[in-house]
Amino acid sequence: MRIGISGKGGVGKTSISAVLSRAFARAGHHVVAIDCDSDPNLAANSGVPEEQVAGMRPLLDQSGGKREVPTLGPAELLAGYGLTGPDGVTFVLGARIEKPGGG
Repeated sequence: MRIGISGKGGVGKTSISAVLSRAFARAGHHVVAIDCDSDPNLAANSGVPEEQVAGMRPLLDQSGGKREVPTLGPAELLAGYGLTGPDGVTFVLGARIEKPGGG
């Protein structure tokens, strides 16, 4: 099963995603939650400590001029980019937006 949640800003997409992810995992399903928000907070809202969230490696590397998505199989992708959180949910960070510098 695949579930995608979208909508306007501030309507509760992250909260709903966090609750559904943990509920499905508690029910015995293998859950991979991919956070593709421009302000990624899904893992943190699901109970992952902030220091672990800060260390998550984004799937889409936006550093430098070339932006590439790794060509890995599912197991390798989850091993390299996934973070296991509460209830066994595996969180993946789609991208981390580069913050503008001063100028």
